Amino acid sequence: MFSTICDRYKGNVIILVHRVELLQQTRRTLYDVYGITAQIIVAGMRVIPKARVYVGMVETVFKRINQISDIGLVIIDECHIANFNKIHQHFESAMTIGFTATPLAANKNDPLKKYYNDIVCCIDIPELIKQGSLCQNITYAPKDVVDRESLKVKGNDFDDGMMAASFSAPRYVISTVNAYKRWAKGTKTIIFNVNIEHSILVTKAFLAAGYNAKHVDGTSEDRVHTIRWFRTTPDAILCNVGIGAVGLDVPSIETVIPNKSTKSMPLWLQMTGRGSRPTPSKSAFTIIDMGANAINLGDWCDARDWENIFWNPPKKGKPGTGVAPVKNCPQCDAIIPVQCRECQHCNYIYPPRELQLEEILEDFILVTKNINVHEIIENNRHRKEYYPFFQIGNTLAYQAGQTIHEMNDEHANYILSKYNVMAAQWCHEVGKKYNQWHKERAKEHLFTELSKAFKQWQPAAQLAI
Repeated sequence: MFSTICDRYKGNVIILVHRVELLQQTRRTLYDVYGITAQIIVAGMRVIPKARVYVGMVETVFKRINQISDIGLVIIDECHIANFNKIHQHFESAMTIGFTATPLAANKNDPLKKYYNDIVCCIDIPELIKQGSLCQNITYAPKDVVDRESLKVKGNDFDDGMMAASFSAPRYVISTVNAYKRWAKGTKTIIFNVNIEHSILVTKAFLAAGYNAKHVDGTSEDRVHTIRWFRTTPDAILCNVGIGAVGLDVPSIETVIPNKSTKSMPLWLQMTGRGSRPTPSKSAFTIIDMGANAINLGDWCDARDWENIFWNPPKKGKPGTGVAPVKNCPQCDAIIPVQCRECQHCNYIYPPRELQLEEILEDFILVTKNINVHEIIENNRHRKEYYPFFQIGNTLAYQAGQTIHEMNDEHANYILSKYNVMAAQWCHEVGKKYNQWHKERAKEHLFTELSKAFKQWQPAAQLAI
């Protein structure tokens, strides 16, 4: 996509990446597809030759920033990574386009909307799976894993030192090997470990169990050779630290094992997405979640309301996943939507019980408790006056679609009652009277959005306002 933009834009362009592997990959794509010869900026260059298109890593470019001029367009790959933020001030007169599959900054105090004026949401993961452009995943969450609640938080994520000590305990190293043996034996597998010591320990455990495993990290001298081995070996198990989450394009990966816990949704999606590329012989891939991440951040394949996340990023200490809650199947340990009464993987059927309306909608009620009307108003002051009023309805309908199995008139009226309360609060905060006109607009808007989310449901004409 950014190569196409580069071709259409006739001025000077600089493309910034953050992995050395992406330098040649980007340069090759530009030339193979559009015949554009890009100038790579690498360490050791004293003089940067003039070119229409430059490609460089952020730190290398930053050290030579004064040599680069007349740039009209800046393209930043993986723009959610904070390292790129210091670049913006040097190209203030240029257009800047950031690309990322996960538009959520790691630092919640420094959101992306601070650097970008708008977000253009492309197709989401569920639709790409439906098209066959990505593979469907099956996520398993073993019961014998480190308790993430016991881990210490440092900055915006779990402390690596403490987490490595916990995950390196023999019990959990063995649990990782056993999980692979149970759900993914013989498949090409990438494992994301906490740090180098932990990764080497896990590699040795897999080798001792008779499996074909190697370790790689940013300091490995045989890094290129090891990744080549991984690409060409059908049953290869690659234990890595800081290498495979971004920029590693190996479509034949069949299994991903996040052998760590994280509070970062971008990192979780980047890790698990390594197995999502389809091949002629692969239509699905396996995720073995050793860090209880799916339960807390949502499964990889869940729909996410990225536009809302961009404009209303979660505050520090709040998960802000924008996805429906999930649960473990008690029989096969697969991750499934919390509202499912039958596991689609092992056909386990949850015992029936009589439910009250509040119980049926308890997951919806839970996730909508985090809707903060005041924050929606503050975060959208640049929008039209009634944008927050309708955004509340959009959010309620979206959460309903993620947490309620099917819609009926009783459910719709209940959701409308929630909308009425929040809409009245909006009116109060902006100095308007919540009158019949507002009630009718709320009902009309909500039921329209619910009809989009639930194709089989249409509101009855007599539903109360």
